Amino acid sequence: MPKISVVMVDGSFRENFHSIDFFGNQTFSKDEYELLWVEYYDKVNPYLAKKLSKYPHFRIITLKRGGVYHSSYCFNAGICASRGELLVIPDADQVVESDFLEIVCKVHQTNDKLAMYIYRYDEPERMHIQGVSIEHLRKVCFLWNTENYGGCLTVRKKWLLKINGYEQHSIFGTGDHANGRDVYTRLKNLGLHVMWHPKLKLYHPRHPETLRSAPMHKIQQVFINHRSKALATLPFQGIDPTKNPEPPKHLAAKIKEAIKSYSNKSMEPKKPRWRVREFAERIPALPPFVRFIRRII
Repeated sequence: MPKISVVMVDGSFRENFHSIDFFGNQTFSKDEYELLWVEYYDKVNPYLAKKLSKYPHFRIITLKRGGVYHSSYCFNAGICASRGELLVIPDADQVVESDFLEIVCKVHQTNDKLAMYIYRYDEPERMHIQGVSIEHLRKVCFLWNTENYGGCLTVRKKWLLKINGYEQHSIFGTGDHANGRDVYTRLKNLGLHVMWHPKLKLYHPRHPETLRSAPMHKIQQVFINHRSKALATLPFQGIDPTKNPEPPKHLAAKIKEAIKSYSNKSMEPKKPRWRVREFAERIPALPPFVRFIRRII
């Protein structure tokens, strides 16, 4: 029986699968962890399937769903199918060091009620290279978003079941979701000890949609704000339907308004306007200046 289950989700939109090899070549014993790749639809990229087949402790789950991609169904299917006591849920396009799982496991052995997050370091656009090299990423990646709850969550399975998993309400559909922040809020409300590991890093190779804005988050924040103030721990549509609470009356109107707004407006994320951060990314010849700019913005 594995100690750790790594859960990655997809909706037939991923083009790079480098994370498979980095998680497949860990110092942690292969007998003690598994990786579940959860596909929302019914077809899996043949290249991905071939790559996953290299690792006997990795497997694919296809939900065979239709319509608009909804990551929460993938997360919840992964939680239910996992065999490990400890779940590691990273964004599926990241790079990690070979001792990543070993360190994560050791930290969790010290605290049963720990919910630990890992900082994601992004590759600047100007310094992007073809292919994925961890040596290159170590040199150029920088920490931009210090509250990226979707980068990687590590927590015991029992606590995710306790909060009834991820929110499956339609507002959290599409690939632009704030599921990470929502789950963080509910785990915090449950009384878990939240920690950001001070040394572990996730390296994120640059792709066209890196660091883009997501207007849908503003709508989803209606749910999150309610749960934060009410100290709520359960989603309105979670893994076990019998545990789903009814939205309070004062929130129901806001939810309906949010759904109507989503239906009537184009919520496609817009490219962020020119910022000092983007300027800093484009000056590889002046690293001290770049570090200064990043520190003050």
